[in-house]
Amino acid sequence: MRILLAVLLASATTACLQTEPRRVARDVPVSQQIAEGRDIASHQCANCHGLDDAEALRGDAMPLRHVLSAADSELLKANFETGLKMGHPDMPHFVFGPLGTDVLLTYLESIQEDPSLDLR
Repeated sequence: MRILLAVLLASATTACLQTEPRRVARDVPVSQQIAEGRDIASHQCANCHGLDDAEALRGDAMPLRHVLSAADSELLKANFETGLKMGHPDMPHFVFGPLGTDVLLTYLESIQEDPSLDLR
């Protein structure tokens, strides 16, 4: 019994150490994560940064499709989860929480373009 318990505990520990690309990835299709992230972006980000492949609407705001090329995704993730206050001077303070952060980053990853290849 002790050996079985030790094996189960070791298996559970190993499973916890394996990282998921996103916390919601296991239960929610990527297409739904992207749609939910896009919905957050359309309500919270698009007024300044544009949406999808649109240009930013403010001169001091980067288009969403270039955000991950300029920002460390782990730092951005931490800022999204705990409260974002970076970027242009009057950027609002956002707290998206873990799941909101995951779907927003999934959306951002889905639209990213290399800014050096952008011919607009």
